[in-house]
Amino acid sequence: MSDEISRVDEVHLRRCVELATQALENGDDPFGSVLVDAEGATLAEALNREQSDRDPTAHPELALVRWAIAHRTSSSSGCAVGSASEASRLRASAST
Repeated sequence: MSDEISRVDEVHLRRCVELATQALENGDDPFGSVLVDAEGATLAEALNREQSDRDPTAHPELALVRWAIAHRTSSSSGCAVGSASEASRLRASAST
């Protein structure tokens, strides 16, 4: 297994960071996630909403699991969840 990430993976990880930044701007902890299929197409995305929703289970990866349960069949396979935290939380917090 290679330690290098593909261009597609990089695009998805960058989107996770964008979502994490948006979560932080909304007053939540900076976490974002995307759900992709086996071909690398984005199926759904979510950001942390623990504070916004006042729900300690409002993590983005759990939101994507809920989405997958509602929208995917049991025969669906090959999906992956990518998640990221906003890399520079201190800097982002200082600029708000």
